[in-house]
Amino acid sequence: MTPPDDGPGSQAEALRGGFSAVTRTRFADHAYAVLFHKIVTGELGEGAALPSEHELCALFNISRPVVREALGRLRRENLIESRRGSGSFVRPRPPVHMSSRYVAEKQALLLQNLEFRAAIEPPAAAYAAERRSPRQLQAIIEAVEHFREVAIVQESTGDHLDYSFHHAVALASANHRFVEAIETVEYDIDHGVNLVRFLVRFDHLERSRSVYEDHSRICMAIRDQDPEAARVFMRAHLENARRRMLQRQPLLAISSN
Repeated sequence: MTPPDDGPGSQAEALRGGFSAVTRTRFADHAYAVLFHKIVTGELGEGAALPSEHELCALFNISRPVVREALGRLRRENLIESRRGSGSFVRPRPPVHMSSRYVAEKQALLLQNLEFRAAIEPPAAAYAAERRSPRQLQAIIEAVEHFREVAIVQESTGDHLDYSFHHAVALASANHRFVEAIETVEYDIDHGVNLVRFLVRFDHLERSRSVYEDHSRICMAIRDQDPEAARVFMRAHLENARRRMLQRQPLLAISSN
């Protein structure tokens, strides 16, 4: 499906480069995660108009019911609002009606995701240290350096910064089951990072430096073909993520709804 030609300067044209066709079965989850990322990182600022449903169908290469499902989820979370005859717009941040129940549900999902990853990724890192090829090692190094350049040097955000590193490690394990496991939480990895940024008081640069140090240690262990160190450093990295989530206080004066 070809996106409509809206001409230079249009909202859809400005966003088009950041969207990609969905090739997985979780179409609505994908669309929701990408839109969520753009909202919480400020790429779609307060009051910004989202592309129309028709434009989103073309941008994501998905059907209108799937687009409506993703938009409905964003509305339920008070991230966007619909205006009759005008479309969908980003609400002021943070959402004024954010409830303690919403925060608790989101945190529970992220902790479950980290538990799953803690069972999968340390052994994957150990196997990567044993089996990685020179090309696979280079891909891991490049993912670490790309994270440093975008998150620390530019103090910016980018799609799949965290995921790219973890996916490269899984590939280096030479076990496709590990790759499949990481791909099942593909959008949850970066989505979780963005959600924590949005919901809690957090020094983003401090967090980025900590993650970079973790990634670097894992990378060096894989480079040195030290499976046990790679396992330990990956487990510590995921535990650090869990601890940060539990220690931070909500940014919002949330209601008791």
